[in-house]
Amino acid sequence: MPPALWTVWVLGSVISLPKEGASDQASSLSCDPTGVCDGRSRSLNSIPSGLTAAVKSLDLSSNEITYVSNSDLRRCVNLRTLRLGANEIHTVEEDSFFSLRSLEYLDLSYNRLSYFSSSWFRSLSALKFLNLLGNLYKTLGERSLFSHLPNLRILKVGNSNSFTEIQEKDFAGLTLLEKLEINAPNLQTYAPKSLKSIRNVSHLILHLKQPVLLLEIFVDILSSLEHLELRDTNLNTFHFSKVSISETNTSIKKFTFRNVQITDESLTEVVKLFNYASGGLEVEFDDCTHDGVGDFRTLTLETMKRLRDVETLTIRKLHVPQFFLFHDLSNIYSLTGKVKRITIENSKVFLVPCLLSQHLKSLEYLDLSENLMSEETLKNSACEHAWPFLKTLVLRQNRLKSLEKTGEILLTLKNLTNLDISKNNFHSMPETCQWPGKMKYLNLSSTRIQSLTRCIPQTLEILDISNNNLDSFSLILPKLKELYISRNKLKTLPDASFLPVLLVMRISRNIITTFSKEQLDSFQKLKTLEAGGNSFVCSCDFLSFTQGQQALAHVLIDWPEEYLCDSPSSVRGQRVRDTRLSPSECHRAAVVSAVCCALFLSFLLVGVLCHRFHGLWYMKMMWAWLQAKRKPKKAPRRDICYDAFVSYSERDSYWVENLMVQELEHFRPPFKLCLHKRDFIPGKWIIDNIIDSIEKSHKTIFVLSENFVKSEWCKYELDFSHFRLFDENDDAAILILLEPIEKKAIPQRFCKLRKIMNTKTYLEWPADETQQEGFWVNLRAAIKS
Repeated sequence: MPPALWTVWVLGSVISLPKEGASDQASSLSCDPTGVCDGRSRSLNSIPSGLTAAVKSLDLSSNEITYVSNSDLRRCVNLRTLRLGANEIHTVEEDSFFSLRSLEYLDLSYNRLSYFSSSWFRSLSALKFLNLLGNLYKTLGERSLFSHLPNLRILKVGNSNSFTEIQEKDFAGLTLLEKLEINAPNLQTYAPKSLKSIRNVSHLILHLKQPVLLLEIFVDILSSLEHLELRDTNLNTFHFSKVSISETNTSIKKFTFRNVQITDESLTEVVKLFNYASGGLEVEFDDCTHDGVGDFRTLTLETMKRLRDVETLTIRKLHVPQFFLFHDLSNIYSLTGKVKRITIENSKVFLVPCLLSQHLKSLEYLDLSENLMSEETLKNSACEHAWPFLKTLVLRQNRLKSLEKTGEILLTLKNLTNLDISKNNFHSMPETCQWPGKMKYLNLSSTRIQSLTRCIPQTLEILDISNNNLDSFSLILPKLKELYISRNKLKTLPDASFLPVLLVMRISRNIITTFSKEQLDSFQKLKTLEAGGNSFVCSCDFLSFTQGQQALAHVLIDWPEEYLCDSPSSVRGQRVRDTRLSPSECHRAAVVSAVCCALFLSFLLVGVLCHRFHGLWYMKMMWAWLQAKRKPKKAPRRDICYDAFVSYSERDSYWVENLMVQELEHFRPPFKLCLHKRDFIPGKWIIDNIIDSIEKSHKTIFVLSENFVKSEWCKYELDFSHFRLFDENDDAAILILLEPIEKKAIPQRFCKLRKIMNTKTYLEWPADETQQEGFWVNLRAAIKS
């Protein structure tokens, strides 16, 4: 190859390499027809090329992308969602997002960006969500990043290590945010009024390791914030100091403390923050640690007054290392009179003191899920005059074991309407129970009950008994509107007459095989049915009903995805809506009837033919013939009774009886012949007589004539003689040709005779009387041989 061509080939190869790489990266994206492209976790090191305006959502998170250039996204003018989180991006060119004017969601979290440029966001006026968490920056830059984002509603900034400063201009231009999350565990500087520019923040999440700057931030957001959430903070050293607050109109309604450490003293200080809440206050503690013993004697009268404004208290996963030294909290009982909702989950609560229950006079909702409550402790908690206005009680996953005792204990709660005692181990259900008179909702799911009794209150409107071991439902509940009975062992739908006003039924994941139009129509008020995940037998009637009712999709909320055939095996796993059966499967009764009729007619025809052509007799003859073939080939000598068995046609009987018998039986010494007229045993089957006579005779004489050929009996005698004698290559057969017979005239059914006449010598009856004496001499000699 000439050097010039070599040079062109090498240059072409080098130029084509980037194109091949780009093609490989583009092929790593999976896009659906709506323009949603997924490129997560594909080990991409750059944004794939070839992206067009058809792309509306692009997810490139969890890759190895390091650089975003001006041209990467230039053609994606209709892009609304861009996820670039969890990459290695350290550089974004100034106009990289310039063409993304429709972008609403941008995630740049957990990359290696050490600074942000306001020009990145200059054209993103439609942006609603922006996540900048987990990068390497120390501040948000020298200029305001968000001043061109008037529609931004959710903003997340900061990192766990290097973000140390919040500047006054950082949030300039933002007026309305639904959620603002600031991750600043190592925050060292907070410029006053940095957050004050935001006129309204629905939810502020602060990650602060220490509460040093908490009060300064609190002052700025007091008038604009509705929900303050503090995460991963050690409040053991927190001390509330008087702050100058000029605003009198505060909007804070909720405080959340998540993964926070607190002591008795610091909790007293935290409560002082509640003084600046407006209206009914909601307080939540989630996965917190209380390093104290519940000694709140330092609470001042003014602080205690603010506790009275708490209407909703939520405590989840509270850790109390000194639990067994904890005080009874009786000094704060009087502050609980206005609390309406209390949730204490997974916090090892085994008792609510009776006195505290009696002070909770406004309590309407109480959730004690995943604790240690038993019937004994519940009896103390639900004492007389306890929780007088309680409407909802949740005791899910505690240590309750008796439905009867639980119902009796709760009789003190006159206004209780909703009770959740799911995930307790009741196992059995008594025949009768007592319940509060206003009960409308009862949750008994996952309680291992095996049958239902009249223990279930008749006043119920909603009953949840899912995930148990029930195999039937026969309760009459005249007021029940919603029934949840999934994950049991029911084989059929409940009887509609038991549930006259039922509106909603969820009965999925049972072992129901079918349901009919009549069954559904019997639920006259049913609006919603969830019955997927059952073992449906896809019969023709069931398929015709489900596929022919268009309105069924409005009732079956999980149709058609959850409705799969379990049988027949040929369609197992197919969706009921898509299943088709063959006509033979759909009209099986008709097919079976037709087959039975055909078989009956066949048997009838065979019977008629057998009767007409003596088929039964032929079958018996065949059986005898087969037995004869299985007998020993040669009978013992002592069993020979005759010198010869004579096989002849009835029309030749004169010659046999008047000539042959006279010449042989009256000879000296006489020959003993076996004739069927004379020697067959009366009453014995003729075939057996033939076989026995041949076997007991030394020779078999066949008197051949035209009459012999036409005789069926002669044929049988010839067949039996052939199989018993000629198969042994013996000379036991003697052929007498009474009259000339042409071999061509012998019918094909006399194949044995044709064979014998070709292989055996036979005697011919002479018409000349002078030659007849020689015939008898030869015959006697043949019999004696």
